[in-house]
Amino acid sequence: MKKLTYICSILLIILGALGYFAWEALGASKQSITAAIPAIFGILMLIGALVANKNHMAGMHIAVLFSLLGAVAGLGRLIPSTIKGTLDWGATSTLLILGMVVICAYYTVMAVRSFIAARKARG
Repeated sequence: MKKLTYICSILLIILGALGYFAWEALGASKQSITAAIPAIFGILMLIGALVANKNHMAGMHIAVLFSLLGAVAGLGRLIPSTIKGTLDWGATSTLLILGMVVICAYYTVMAVRSFIAARKARG
């Protein structure tokens, strides 16, 4: 599970860095600090993975907490805009948010499955 944590956190950091530093190439109208939000969640998940090297359970719980918050935060932006009909599915910001939601939701589901399996294995 730690390996998946590292992979997902690095993907989020890359996604945030691309959004912030490559905004022109991605077609955004201006550079925005909010484009780096996926990187923030990736760094927090990475910290959880590093903590897991000393205390596995605490580190993994930290990582899944921030992945769940990342998924919820992204959905909190996408769902209201979709309901209002103001969401532009081709916009760079929308694609960055969607990428963050997919990565964070996938990691959260996989972590919960791992936690359940570990609990069953303990008896």
